Amino acid sequence: MAITVTKSTGGGGYSEGWKTVTISNATRGDFNGSKYVDLFFEGYPETLKCRVWEARSGEGEEFQIANMVRYSNPTILDEMDKDGTTAASLDDSPAGLKGKSLQVFFYKKANGYSEISPKVVPASPFKNIVDDIDEDRLTRLKASAEAYIKRRQEANGVATETTETTTGDSDGDTPW
Repeated sequence: MAITVTKSTGGGGYSEGWKTVTISNATRGDFNGSKYVDLFFEGYPETLKCRVWEARSGEGEEFQIANMVRYSNPTILDEMDKDGTTAASLDDSPAGLKGKSLQVFFYKKANGYSEISPKVVPASPFKNIVDDIDEDRLTRLKASAEAYIKRRQEANGVATETTETTTGDSDGDTPW
């Protein structure tokens, strides 16, 4: 029996830019004490994932995974008043993330392989008890994610294209 092989022209093969995806699976993990969530998407192979690492503010509050959950427009488990401030308990379970949609940014690494930015944004505008995400907010969140990838690539010696700067909320990663 013979096998057929083809010449590969580089990894990934996914075009760069923003794509709306639906979460097919989410798994939690830990690497040397750093927690993360791996997101897998409908229509993409299991070998392609978006890994969102835990990140903490100066006050010790985790915000990176929390923002990913928040931007998925999750199921609200409980609405509450926390010292006069409106708050909500969100379903952040892997099962609760399944079927939720996000926009993710595909980019090429120096080795030519496609990767997905860990900074995700909502799939579309939405409003709930704690968030009111409009088109302007989406634009700012996307600009922040693109700037993050650009800084990361420049720090790793990868040449990047100059992009237009957007003013406003600089990082969009403010904990709620």
